[in-house]
Amino acid sequence: MHEIKDYFRKLLVVILLQFLSASILCGAIAAEVYRWKDKNGNVFFSDVPPALGDAEMVTIKEEPASSPATRPKFNSAKPKGESRDEKRPYSSIRVILYKTSWCDYCRQAREYLQSLSVDLVEYDIERDRSVRAEMLKKSGGARGVPLVDVEGIIIHGYSPGQMKSAVERRRSF
Repeated sequence: MHEIKDYFRKLLVVILLQFLSASILCGAIAAEVYRWKDKNGNVFFSDVPPALGDAEMVTIKEEPASSPATRPKFNSAKPKGESRDEKRPYSSIRVILYKTSWCDYCRQAREYLQSLSVDLVEYDIERDRSVRAEMLKKSGGARGVPLVDVEGIIIHGYSPGQMKSAVERRRSF
């Protein structure tokens, strides 16, 4: 009987050590976030460093979870009766921003898009796996944030010039 108790004590210790090791390892992996710029000066954030070039590790500041948003649908077709010379109002341009809560460039992209008065929808890719999968599909597998979708025009990283250009293209659409 004493041998059985010793066996279960040892088993419990091994299980606890494995659990603690896994917890520490997972915590370290989840905290690694890299920031880098591509050749065009666009800034990216990802949990995987780029294959080429320098990347710096950044610290994550976690924000409290928010309630999930309803996923809006959009129609990029021109309203009936609108002539080719007229431009759509900024408020009719649907822009989707894929972001994280800790990303400063995501915040800047959000502020810039809000200043354009577009119809902005924001998705936090860390809070919803389906949104993350949608972003990866649109980005061709790139994990960097922010990712901006201006009615089908995809912009990697924070680039006000590219965002403005994409919005203007869709206004003339």
